[in-house]
Amino acid sequence: MNGENQKVSIIIPSHNRSSSLRRALDALHSQTYPIDPIEVIVVADSCIDDTLKMLDAYKAPFKLKVIEVNCRSAAIARNTGASAASGELLLFLDDDIEAMPSLVASHVSTHQEHPGCAVMGPYPPKVRGGTGYFDVEVRSWWEEKFYQMSRPEHRFSYLDLLSGNLSLNAELFSHLGGFDTAFGNCGGEDYEFGVRLLKAGVSFAVASDAVGYHYEHETNNLDRSFRRARQEGRSDVLIGRRHPELRPILHVKDYEIPYSLADKILTSLAFIWPEIVDLLAAALRKSLDLLESLGMRGTWRWLRGKLRGYWYFRGVMDELKTRSGIVSFMQGGAAREDLSDREIEIDLLRGWEASERSIDEARPDGVYLRYGEFPVGHITPKVGMEPLRGVHLRSILATSVSQKLLAAIAINGMPQNSKRAIENQLSVIS
Repeated sequence: MNGENQKVSIIIPSHNRSSSLRRALDALHSQTYPIDPIEVIVVADSCIDDTLKMLDAYKAPFKLKVIEVNCRSAAIARNTGASAASGELLLFLDDDIEAMPSLVASHVSTHQEHPGCAVMGPYPPKVRGGTGYFDVEVRSWWEEKFYQMSRPEHRFSYLDLLSGNLSLNAELFSHLGGFDTAFGNCGGEDYEFGVRLLKAGVSFAVASDAVGYHYEHETNNLDRSFRRARQEGRSDVLIGRRHPELRPILHVKDYEIPYSLADKILTSLAFIWPEIVDLLAAALRKSLDLLESLGMRGTWRWLRGKLRGYWYFRGVMDELKTRSGIVSFMQGGAAREDLSDREIEIDLLRGWEASERSIDEARPDGVYLRYGEFPVGHITPKVGMEPLRGVHLRSILATSVSQKLLAAIAINGMPQNSKRAIENQLSVIS
C-alpha cells in the first residue's frame, strides 16, 4: 500500500461522555488525510448515558465500529479497540480531544520520516478564558510539557508517553502486548507502556502538526486532581513492581524517609489514623478557595502541592499498606538509578560534529567526556530515558560541564580563534 494512503485505525475509548465523543467524531470529518483509509473504533466502556443511542444514529463519512465493554479500564478499552483494528497504524485518541484537520496526516507523515517510532501529537487545553488558579496551573503545565517535548534536543523519558494522542505501528503494539490491563482504572498504563517501548529500543517523536484541543476543563477540577494524585501513587507502585530499576526515581522514595519534621508527623499519623488525616486534608482543601479569594497565589500553590503530595502518598499506602512495605519496596530496586554498562568515551578535541556522530552511532546511556588528556565531565546514565542522541550533547555541556571544558581548552593551548568559536557555541546554547 502506498505510504500516503496507509490505513489508519483511530481508537477512541469513551465512558459516559456522549456530547464530548460526538465533538471528537465530528472533528474527524474535516481531516486533510483521505477518508477512505480511515476507520474509527469507539470502545464504549460501561456507558449508561445516551452514548450508544448517539452512536447508533451517527452518520460518519468514515468506517465506524462500535464495541461495548464493561471494564472501567482505559487499558482494556484501548487494547480491545486495537484487537479489532484492521489498520497498519493505530492512533489512540481521547474522547475529549477535538482533532485539527492536519492531525491524522501529520501522524502518518511523521511515521514516514521516523519509521518504527511511537508518535505523540500535542493536545493543549482548549483556551476558554478561565483565570482561576487551578485552570492557569493546568494550562501552563500542559503548554510547557508539549513545548519541551517539541524541542529537538529534548531527551524523551517514559513520562512523555501520552496516550491521549498517540500513534504507533499495529504490529509493534501487538508484539509488546499492548497496555498493561493490571492497572485497572488507576491510570499510569501509558507510562508503563512507555517504559517497555524504550526498553525495546523504540524511539519517540512528536508530530507538531497533529494538534488536538483538549477539553479537559469539562471534567477536570481541583478535587478530581487530588483523586488522580491518589491514583498516581498506586500506579507508580505498580510501575515499580514491574520495573524495579525505576524505583530510585519514583516519588515513592520521598515517603520512605520524609524530609521535614512536619511530613514525618503527617505520614506517621496517616499510617495510624488515615481516616482522621483524610478529614484534615478535606478541611484544608476548602481553605484553598479562601486563599484564592484573598489573592494569595503563593500560599495557594504551596498548600495545593502539599495536599497533592498527601493524596499521592495515600495511593502508595493503598498498595504498600505499611511503612515497612514502603521500605521493602524501595530496597527491592537498584541502589542507584544511573547504573548501566552502555557508556562510551568521547574526546571533544575531535570537534562537535565528530562527537555528535559518535553518540548517534553508539546511542549510549552515558558518556565520559574528555578534551585531549583533560577529563571534563560524565553524562551519567538515566533510567527510564531514551539512549543519548548527538543532539543532546551541546545542551548538556551548556548546563553541566562548560566551565571545565573551557579550562581544558585553555590548558591544551587551542588557537584563540577556535577557543572563541566554542565559547560562542556555549553562550548561544546556554
